[in-house]
Amino acid sequence: MGRTQRKRRRKNLLKFYSCNNEKDLVQLNAWLAKEGVRYNKKLVLAVFNDTGRGVLTKKKIKAGEELINLPLNLTINVTSLLMDVVFCKVFLENNIPCLLKYSRKVSFQSLMAFYLVYLRSQGQKCKWYIYLESLPKIYTVPYFLPNEIKKYIDDEINSVIIKQRNIIENTFYIFEELLKNTTCISDIVQNFRSYFSLCNYEWAYFTVNTRCVYMDLTKVIDLKNIESSILSLINDNTKISLCPYLDMINHSPTSRNETKLLVNKEVGVTPITNLNENIFSDVRFSIYTKNNFDPYTQVFICYGDSHNLKLITEYGFCLPSNDIDFVSFHFDKINIFLNSVGIKLSNDQTAFISNHGLNKELYIDLRGLSFNFYGLLMVVKYYYDKNIDISRLIYSAAICSDDRILIEFIKPMVKERLVNIQSALSKLGSFSKCFILDNCIELMCQYVKILEKFIKC
Repeated sequence: MGRTQRKRRRKNLLKFYSCNNEKDLVQLNAWLAKEGVRYNKKLVLAVFNDTGRGVLTKKKIKAGEELINLPLNLTINVTSLLMDVVFCKVFLENNIPCLLKYSRKVSFQSLMAFYLVYLRSQGQKCKWYIYLESLPKIYTVPYFLPNEIKKYIDDEINSVIIKQRNIIENTFYIFEELLKNTTCISDIVQNFRSYFSLCNYEWAYFTVNTRCVYMDLTKVIDLKNIESSILSLINDNTKISLCPYLDMINHSPTSRNETKLLVNKEVGVTPITNLNENIFSDVRFSIYTKNNFDPYTQVFICYGDSHNLKLITEYGFCLPSNDIDFVSFHFDKINIFLNSVGIKLSNDQTAFISNHGLNKELYIDLRGLSFNFYGLLMVVKYYYDKNIDISRLIYSAAICSDDRILIEFIKPMVKERLVNIQSALSKLGSFSKCFILDNCIELMCQYVKILEKFIKC
């Protein structure tokens, strides 16, 4: 090894430390091997200065290499819930007709979270105990910020937190009622009932939220006739799963990967009433990278192209200088601004705006006004100009959107939003630093950058 290569390797080593020898991860690796998980032997778990725990490669990985390959039975997915007889009894043996009362009332993510609390309540007796112990004990999403800090973080962040809290609290009360009224006398269910709390449910909800991966099982299970099963509660799809080890690989927007469900040709599409673990013994879930990774660097996968508002509120991290970030402006607040400058939209204008969807996706990014925002302002300014075809004008804006009259018109509202964010940032500076708050401040500073660029243009 040459001197330059040694220096480069030492420099990389300073950015992380191996955690493969930590007790819980030694147990996890042993359990994974025992259960038939196959992951690339170049990979080890490590803690990185910038991303926390993640996956490191000891040798070069080339595009097309498989990162990990798991038996379907070692992922927590929709079949896990359906095949757990005791868990299903909570719903099916109940004093209330819950399948009817709560039909399409909960998301699959919420049901998965409920199941995760159920598994965790079993302690060491649970098949998933070692995996559950390896999961983070806390999550770095703004949901967990103290209320005195939430008062000053941006409205867009708070809006997501409020939606998350509504979902969590509403489904918690549904599940709490189910547990109170179940007639199942199993010791497992009794322990579950005493263990189930809002705190434990919040942990489980964000475990699923931050760590699940997309998994489409329609090739192996038939989800059409679900009226008499617990899936009748679901108001969305079931295409998410928790995958041990895979969920430790961090996100990068530049990474590209492909997942595959590897199905033995003899496995057909199975009705949910005929599910059993033996059916899926030859079904595996695999993920391949489409990137090259140098030795002693972190391996990433992509969770999808996401702006920082989603990354921070859903996953608990942000990407510095994310080019796809934007600052939203709600139609109601734009309307208030219009009224303040003496402009009242007519019923015809309001109907035109609604019919053309110009009351949605109103934002400013580093390129300027969104198409809908620009179109909305055109309706405000030119709708009653007899010399202008407003529809043609709006859709020509897809090519040209530099009407200085419109840009100057909206600047006072943009400046007000900028001043409000800067004032909030000043107040947040008085609080003790923490990772969650730092992420929120990072995003709000990006908002300042976007708005300042627009005002100066």
